[in-house]
Amino acid sequence: MSGAQPSVKAKAARTLRIAASFAAVALLLHGPGFGGPFISDDLLYIEHNAALSLPLGEALRTVTLDRHYVVGNWSPVHQLLLLAEWHAFGTNPLPYRVTNALLHALVALAMVAAGRRIGLSRPAALAAGTLFLVHPVAAEPVGWISQSKTLLSVGFALCALERWLAWLREPRAGRVVAATVLGALALLAKPAALPLPAILLFATWTHGRAVPVRRAALSLIPLATLGVVAFARGLAAQSTQGGVAPWFGGGPLATLQVLPWIGWRYVRLVFAPFDLVHGVHPAAVSGWSDERLLWPAAALVAVALLVVRACLLRRERWLAAAWFFGMLLPVMQGIPMINLFADRYLYAALPGALWLIADAVDTTARRRGVGTQHAVFGLLAIFTVLIAGFSHGRARKWADPASLYREATIAYPLGRTGWTGLGAELQKQGDFAGAAQAYLQSLAVFPDDGHVRHLLGRVRLEEQRRDLALYDFEASLRLAPTHPNANWTRRQIEGLRARDVRPAPDEPPAPAP
Repeated sequence: MSGAQPSVKAKAARTLRIAASFAAVALLLHGPGFGGPFISDDLLYIEHNAALSLPLGEALRTVTLDRHYVVGNWSPVHQLLLLAEWHAFGTNPLPYRVTNALLHALVALAMVAAGRRIGLSRPAALAAGTLFLVHPVAAEPVGWISQSKTLLSVGFALCALERWLAWLREPRAGRVVAATVLGALALLAKPAALPLPAILLFATWTHGRAVPVRRAALSLIPLATLGVVAFARGLAAQSTQGGVAPWFGGGPLATLQVLPWIGWRYVRLVFAPFDLVHGVHPAAVSGWSDERLLWPAAALVAVALLVVRACLLRRERWLAAAWFFGMLLPVMQGIPMINLFADRYLYAALPGALWLIADAVDTTARRRGVGTQHAVFGLLAIFTVLIAGFSHGRARKWADPASLYREATIAYPLGRTGWTGLGAELQKQGDFAGAAQAYLQSLAVFPDDGHVRHLLGRVRLEEQRRDLALYDFEASLRLAPTHPNANWTRRQIEGLRARDVRPAPDEPPAPAP
């Protein structure tokens, strides 16, 4: 027993060194974004969230049990983190972003641990975790404070996978309980972790030689049930708050036609993350012969063949592939969402791709000798520095929200997220005319957005254009009667009506013929 003690201490010391190194790198890379203001949903989740300012007991009850949070926005683990941060940091955005950067470092550390359980060598697991740590895709969940829910969800999911694989190798009750609890925390931080129970069950085939599939399936029933409940509540929240959109291009067929383009973008950005844009919403594909469908579809087929070949050489690799594709399923438009693509979606799936790549490269290099290993290490170091530099630059972009959103409107003018975000930033800067034009552009893309109507009404009030404000406020209530600011909007309407204001249409200009 005493002989094993130094080994345990050595492992703990090594883990602490890696954790400290990861934390330092995360702070260095994302430091340029630390000076930015609250962005987009940060205003609703933090700055204007009245529940956070309640006495602690009442605040706890509100964010965990109040109908608005339970039915309309159910992510209690995330809400509890924001509550703790609010009491510690108040309205200063800086420490929130520092916390997010440190959370990202912990997620990368969890990825290394899970990679080791999957079967990667220590160097391969560490390389995959390092690439994940410096990948520019992390700029969004780190720089966008309210996306701490993505960091929490992915981190807990990776820890759940690590404990589940440990249980499959040596079935101890404590391990499966830990996997279930960690998986539940992932789902309660963000319902997008819904695929986790299916991935864990799949791991029974790839790694579960000591546990029968039936036993594993029964053990996953509580987590799967919670997943269905969390997803249903999350979907209800999205439908009331504008997160669920009409079918892209007008129907399921048009959505299906653009999915190869979206899928290839996810895959490509794993290797070449150099054209990230907040809120990707491309033009519709013109038909089955459109090259914007054919070329991405061909590229995806080629990648799929490479993945299958790699996985046939080693069964454990199928789990890495399952993580990547499984974690993308909730956002692949089976239920239409606002954004066809978002960096934070790739953040959740990225560990699977990096595990698979790292294991395949490591195995090949080891087979070919020390010289090849050194060459691979050199190339990896160059690539890591390259994307770390781009990550550093991308973090700076998140310190300037107006520039960030304007970039999205230029690259993808048919995406309402960019226009809405730009409007909110211009509104905060006092450029009410510019804000109104941005909101109108957002409504030109999606006319039935009650939240944007509400924001436009506020801008029109600031411009003293009360007739337009009344029109927008009434339209906002008609489109989103349960909006969090619905009571305030009703009071504004009553006040304007009492002053004999009559509504005047406030609509986007008709497109040029």
